[in-house]
Amino acid sequence: MEVLNLPDSGPDTSTEAMDHDYINPFVHYVHLSFWQKVKMVLLGLVLVPVRAVLSSIFFLLLWPFCLLKILGLSSEQMSSPITGWRRSFTHVAIWLLCRIFFFFLGFIRIKVKGQRASSTEAPILVAAPHSSFMDAVVEIPCDLASVMSRSENLSIPVLGALLRFSQSILVSRQDPESRRKGVEELKRRVCSAGRWSQILIFPEGTTTNGKALIKFKPGAFISGVPIQPVLIRYTNKLDTVRWTWKGINCLQVLLYTLSQFYTNVEIEFLPVYYPDEDEKSNPVLFASNVQRLMGKSLGVPVTEFEFESKMPVFCIGKLKLPLEPKVRELEAVLQFSSHGQHNLQMNLEELIEKCHKGVGPRLRMEQFSSLINTLPENVIQKIFSIFGKGPEEHLDLRVFVVCLAVTDRRWAVDEVLELAFKLFDGDRKGYLSEDEFASFLQSLLTCPDLDSAEIFQETYKKQQSRLTLEEVKELFKSQQYRRLFTCYLRPLSTMPEKSSSSLRHMTALESDGSQKMKAVSSRGESSGGVPDDKKGH
Repeated sequence: MEVLNLPDSGPDTSTEAMDHDYINPFVHYVHLSFWQKVKMVLLGLVLVPVRAVLSSIFFLLLWPFCLLKILGLSSEQMSSPITGWRRSFTHVAIWLLCRIFFFFLGFIRIKVKGQRASSTEAPILVAAPHSSFMDAVVEIPCDLASVMSRSENLSIPVLGALLRFSQSILVSRQDPESRRKGVEELKRRVCSAGRWSQILIFPEGTTTNGKALIKFKPGAFISGVPIQPVLIRYTNKLDTVRWTWKGINCLQVLLYTLSQFYTNVEIEFLPVYYPDEDEKSNPVLFASNVQRLMGKSLGVPVTEFEFESKMPVFCIGKLKLPLEPKVRELEAVLQFSSHGQHNLQMNLEELIEKCHKGVGPRLRMEQFSSLINTLPENVIQKIFSIFGKGPEEHLDLRVFVVCLAVTDRRWAVDEVLELAFKLFDGDRKGYLSEDEFASFLQSLLTCPDLDSAEIFQETYKKQQSRLTLEEVKELFKSQQYRRLFTCYLRPLSTMPEKSSSSLRHMTALESDGSQKMKAVSSRGESSGGVPDDKKGH
């Protein structure tokens, strides 16, 4: 068996790798042409009922054979590998039934590349990308390996019996003690010198669209033993198999897949990966290196998206953010309003001035509506629902103004940061306190529960417990956090090295005892409000 290892180079933080992070792996739609719809309807009328009946029959036949393997065994006997006729006879029977079951689902041929290692060589198999419940087809070439699964699945008919049959490791996600015992059981089995069957794990922890690999959870790598990566590829031109957080639902996946002539799948076993000493002591590094290896073999980028607390999140530095910022929601709403975004952006300086006069920390719906009355009432209501918060539903105008500036690509990143800095710099003192920085970051990213204390402590340099504008700009230009704009707030855009002040250079002016922001550059009416030297930017 070929041995494969990677140098300890750490996560790939090159600009090229980071530019791929705007890919959202949690969205998958199936777009059918007219003739594809006709074809699917005609085939579906015949194939769906036939396949549904036949696959159901063989799925139900799995139940008695699963029960036969464990019938009469005590919990003590179940804690050791089942051997003898119970394993040999039922294993062959279940494998054949599973293969026939997937045949009737449309998996006529399962193409296998590479060679599966023995349980002695690689006690753990890690499979990716995890696309849907159809990924169970990987169990055929993996010879019905054990899995780690939620203990709640035991109550599901047939599936629960299959989990008992394979002596899978069961963990309750709600119980920390159960997770701890699950890790201990995993370590016990993988160190048994091949007595237990291999354990198959999907390290992503949830399903994606397969266009990128999300961050691998370290659970599969915590024992520090050799693992074998397993790649899953669905090669049909029409991808009907993937089921993730946004897009086609479970029933559509089943109907679309059953309506296909066949579904092509390719399972590739990569060489066994042997961790070095650093990876054995650091499962996060181990997982990251295997993720990069599998991403390279699949030809897809690796990302910092991960699955946490039942929700997918986007990780940038020490921040764990929602998949999409509310800026995306604002843009989507304004697109439905004729000239809506343009009208608001033209009034942005006026809104900024109101913020500096103290207007808007707790605006009600009617107050907010009077400020942006150039938009239809239904659009205003939708915008308010995006940014409104609290039991009494109020909106902070500063948050809305900052988000509006982010949506306007004519504003350079430095200018957006300067605007947000001045809006949250109380008393215009030239620096942000820890609480002000928290409000600044929460407003910019529209994440009200964001914890920024650790970032604040790591960022200030000149004076303790305060951040200057230059330090904030340096933070957003750092390799760790520059993706907040390039991949999150403004995907596909690049961060300018210098502020394009000729477009909008905001200066502080003394007026009526207070400072306010004013644009130095003018907007020509003939250019729709864009200065002549910036047209087309």
